[in-house]
Amino acid sequence: MTGNTTSAISGSWLNGESARKILLWLLPSLALSVIFFRSFWTTLPTMLSPDFIFGQFRATPVGVLALCVIFLWLKKKEILSQMRLRLSPLYVVAGLALVAAAIGMPSHQDFVAFQVVLASLGVFVILFGKAARIPSILVAVYGFAISFPELIKTYAESEYSQTSIVPVMSLLHALGYPIGVEGQWVRFMSSTGEAISVTITSACAGPATMSVFLSIFVLMMMDSPLPPRKAVVLFLVGVVGTWLQSNIRLIILMLLAYHLGSGAMWAAHKWTIYGLFPLWYLLFAYIYFRQLEKVRSAVKKKQAQQVPAPEKK
Repeated sequence: MTGNTTSAISGSWLNGESARKILLWLLPSLALSVIFFRSFWTTLPTMLSPDFIFGQFRATPVGVLALCVIFLWLKKKEILSQMRLRLSPLYVVAGLALVAAAIGMPSHQDFVAFQVVLASLGVFVILFGKAARIPSILVAVYGFAISFPELIKTYAESEYSQTSIVPVMSLLHALGYPIGVEGQWVRFMSSTGEAISVTITSACAGPATMSVFLSIFVLMMMDSPLPPRKAVVLFLVGVVGTWLQSNIRLIILMLLAYHLGSGAMWAAHKWTIYGLFPLWYLLFAYIYFRQLEKVRSAVKKKQAQQVPAPEKK
């Protein structure tokens, strides 16, 4: 009984035709990755190691990629139902352009996985055209998550850092903490007599967590969309909340440095990254799905009111 049930469930989406389509896409994608992106395979064990992910603060790209893969899995039936092998000139050109873009990207350890994903998407577009809508959105989400912090670092390093330095230091000054600020440099004498001097970079201001929030918000809207007005309001709440949690983290680090010294600050530097944002996003997700539940309840109530009452005999 169990074996038959399992077979029926798996067969409902992964039948012979679906398997052939997947292999038709997978084999040339693997060939491209082996030929043009060998560094991906040689560095894959390192990129999957906990020390690389958490010790070097690369949880953002790995986490967003994992979420995109999960979302892709949840949408597998919808995607497979649209996968029809039709080599349209428009999609062939678009797919080749994606493959060329992946191959032509500058070699960078943080982007090598994205190059493989982008080239694989190009192959998918060539083969299955319109069926690439959801995969294309997911690749765009992943690309945004890994590129947004780098774009901020390259083009708005000082400006973005000031979005946290100004409010955080203003609050600490108002509370009476003697902290000197010069550009991105923060200098003060701790209560233990230690001279502390640190730089608050754009990374400290949270572009990585902001990119994660924006990425997850897009996935939530794709899977469980809200009405436009509610979506805009919650989006703004989420952006402000993500910015606030980054500033709260900086306040915690500055207070630890002032009262306990630099050792306590650096010890908390890691756990605050992986502690505060998940807690904040759990709260945001709760608010989001509560609003979604209210919307669905209102729709059901309206539909029930529109059902004509049975005629009395």
